[in-house]
Amino acid sequence: LQLTYMVKAYASEEKRSLLIGAAKRLLHEQGFGRTTLAEVASGAGVPLGNLYYYFKTKEALAEAVLAAHEANLRTLFAGWDSAHRDPQVRLRRLIRAPLDSVEAVIEFGCPHGSLCQELEKLGADAPLAKAGARLLTVYIDWAAKEFRALGLTRSQARASAAQLVAAVQG
Repeated sequence: LQLTYMVKAYASEEKRSLLIGAAKRLLHEQGFGRTTLAEVASGAGVPLGNLYYYFKTKEALAEAVLAAHEANLRTLFAGWDSAHRDPQVRLRRLIRAPLDSVEAVIEFGCPHGSLCQELEKLGADAPLAKAGARLLTVYIDWAAKEFRALGLTRSQARASAAQLVAAVQG
């Protein structure tokens, strides 16, 4: 009996991940306003009715996409922190990161910057706009830490980080 439950839970989490993955791609390529839940379900190979089991609204799905982006960023930055002792090398990794998906960036823009910019159109006080701002804050906080390690003051590091992230996210 417990094994059956575990298999269902695994399948359930897999479908949720497929939906988030499809939404990530579509939100990057089409933007929030033009992406429909039906397209996400189709892109994930999940019936539309099942999508509503996981995400009641398009906004809830977008929140999950932002959370997944944030988790991926934190993992990426932790990897850079452990792999490279020099903060300059780590900052170079940030600058070069868009080159890993250059074709998509050229065609659709930076996945995080473009999404955050579109969510900002909902209004600065909109929950999704605030969630998008939190995603960019992950970048800025990490880069500011690196600039502090290079000897900049807290305010200089924050300003330099904001400028760098703005340039990288285009």
